[in-house]
Amino acid sequence: MMESSETSTSPQALTYTEMMNEGRQKRENSSEGSEQGLKQRVEELERKVEHLQKAVQRQIRLGRNTEE
Repeated sequence: MMESSETSTSPQALTYTEMMNEGRQKRENSSEGSEQGLKQRVEELERKVEHLQKAVQRQIRLGRNTEE
């Protein structure tokens, strides 16, 4: 019985599985940050594409106006 009271108060070493799970959690946290960064980049690129599409449409309209 004395062992159980000692082990409950003293820190225990992590098992291999616990260490691996902790590592996975850290990787997941870092991948969440990179996912957020990717989402921001995608949104920025989508805005740029929309801008370019509008610019091309304007140029097409201007070209049609000059031909008439």
